[in-house]
Amino acid sequence: MSSLPARGRVKLEAKEQLLKMVRIQELALEIAGAQAVIENAPTRMDEIEERFRDRNTEYVALKDRFDEIEKDLRERNDELGELEESKKKYTHDLMQVQNQREYAATLKEIDAVKAQIAEHEEAVIQGMEETESLGPQLETFSAAIEVERKKVGEERAEVEKEVADARDQVARGQEERQRLEVELPASLAHSIRRVEELRHGRFLVKVEDGMCQACYVRIRPQAAQEIRAASHIHACSQCRRFLFYEPSLKPAAESPGPEKSPAGVEAIDGGSV
Repeated sequence: MSSLPARGRVKLEAKEQLLKMVRIQELALEIAGAQAVIENAPTRMDEIEERFRDRNTEYVALKDRFDEIEKDLRERNDELGELEESKKKYTHDLMQVQNQREYAATLKEIDAVKAQIAEHEEAVIQGMEETESLGPQLETFSAAIEVERKKVGEERAEVEKEVADARDQVARGQEERQRLEVELPASLAHSIRRVEELRHGRFLVKVEDGMCQACYVRIRPQAAQEIRAASHIHACSQCRRFLFYEPSLKPAAESPGPEKSPAGVEAIDGGSV
């Protein structure tokens, strides 16, 4: 274990320093959580949009098919009108032919027009049947898409609000942390930052049953006593995190009595150096 002196820019007792360190640790975790919200926001937005795109793709495909049939029906109806006119003309011409060759040729034209009319009429019937089937589906889909669109807007707004709140929390947390760090000895504040970076944000851990609760190394009795009394600041010799005994930082009325060390257990890697 290493022990840091309780002196610096602002003269504070070790217990006062530990209380500030506890708060700094809380702020560090809160800031990290808020930053995670900010960093994850683009991914969440993409997921929201992707769900809508998947749903909307089905609707668009259905709508495109409906529009395609409608267009085909309009074109075929226009062509049917022209074909009916052609049939009337050829029928009239049939009455004016002068010989068998012209008669046969006109009949051939009439038969060709009739075949085209039959083909168009069959396609029109099939198209009308399909549009009658697609129409209700489109209405249902359209209503569902509007609901989904509204939901997407609400979810995006919720993410945007969370990001705005997170940015405010980061700003407030960093400001408070800076105020607290200024009150600590410069060497201690520097060590906190170094251990925090090394240990992925967790620079301070509890001591329970005489052990560091991060790496479970047992602390030497003298160091454990000083940690319990909050009279010195110690760091674990194994994980280098700073140590504190939570009950000792509570108001005097809440503080428990002395804790007895477990009998027959030898303390290792503990104490101040």
